[in-house]
Amino acid sequence: MALQLALRNASRINGANILKTGCPLKTYATVVAVQGRLIAKPSNVVRCVKSFIPPTRTIAVSAPRMSAAGGNHTTLWTLERLVSLALLGVIPAAFLVPSQTLDALMAVSLVLHSHWGIEAMITDYVRPAIVGNVLPKVAHASLLLLSMATLGGLFYLIYNDIGIAKSVKKLWAVKAA
Repeated sequence: MALQLALRNASRINGANILKTGCPLKTYATVVAVQGRLIAKPSNVVRCVKSFIPPTRTIAVSAPRMSAAGGNHTTLWTLERLVSLALLGVIPAAFLVPSQTLDALMAVSLVLHSHWGIEAMITDYVRPAIVGNVLPKVAHASLLLLSMATLGGLFYLIYNDIGIAKSVKKLWAVKAA
């Protein structure tokens, strides 16, 4: 991992990227190769190396993460906090007054809350710099599928069975044998 970080930051460490021209270099290996050839032709190396900008990898599967490069995150943060705050009222209300409406509201709130939390963990810990470009996309897609399946299962329980709150009450009422 230390070697990978050193190689990713090598373009910033060497003096070649200080110069500015318009040659499309993409990797550190290309910069090193160009620098080796520049000994024979210095003007060619300076022209190509000056424009080197280290590539950045971005991954965005969900709408909030798509705007991560230059968006306003205040509304998303506020919405996440409002859903968390709403759960403090929705969960007790669903148990005190069981109904399909409160169960559906609780299901949507719980799935949204858990989806955003797990998505933040995936974004933080399954970074392309560490695990490559494919695994973060697979993790985000898997999270979307899991969230949709969970919401579908909860709606099935709400509309075709006794509901979430009544199911939990029955589970709590089971006595140990």
